[in-house]
Amino acid sequence: MKLSTMTPPGAAASLGPLTPLTPPTDKREALKWRNRRAIVQAAAQLARERGLEGFTVKDLAAEAGVSRRTVFNHFARTEDAVLGAFVDSVASLYGVVEEALAGQRFTDLPQALEGFIRAARQMDVIGTVCQAIVPFHPPNCRGGLYSHEQFELLAVQATNAVTRKIVELLQEKVDGADPFLVRLMGESLNTAVCVSAQHWFETTHGELTDQTRGLWDELLGQAVRGVQVGFGRPSSSFG
Repeated sequence: MKLSTMTPPGAAASLGPLTPLTPPTDKREALKWRNRRAIVQAAAQLARERGLEGFTVKDLAAEAGVSRRTVFNHFARTEDAVLGAFVDSVASLYGVVEEALAGQRFTDLPQALEGFIRAARQMDVIGTVCQAIVPFHPPNCRGGLYSHEQFELLAVQATNAVTRKIVELLQEKVDGADPFLVRLMGESLNTAVCVSAQHWFETTHGELTDQTRGLWDELLGQAVRGVQVGFGRPSSSFG
């Protein structure tokens, strides 16, 4: 498995806002929330059973218990609904970070990074990533219908969506932050998690035990330290 924040050629457009973890209070918005949730859950189930191209919008609507029109109100293609399910699973981590940082503001980006790290320590990051990724991973999809290339595209787009939200949150939390540096830190944080997860999956094959959780903590610690202090000495070639 390979995770990346680089968008490959032909990747789908942005999915827009991530789905809130809890339903809105407004009745109409709450109905939209429930319908979208039903659609993405149905899409995930059908993708596992039949592969990414093994079902139609009609199949998806029937599985979700909604009309075809309702499906199209949320997603242009069945593939987008599958991506929505994948992103929502990964994005649950973002929701925990956002909640942990509620009401906090930071004077600079290093302080914000410390805040993100503290929030991350409150989460079962690798457990959530496993729950989001393993069911979609080709060996776990019946008949091998979900190709490695399709899985790779889902992983890229999911991490891109979460990176965008991290950047937005950093921009909101840090007073007067340089947008370039905010984006750089957001990309660095997400890449640190992605590279750690990739190495963890390659080493453990997604098996969650006390020992593999310990490996995750070690990998993520090394990655975060790399983001915090960089690698090696500054080069005079770059001023």
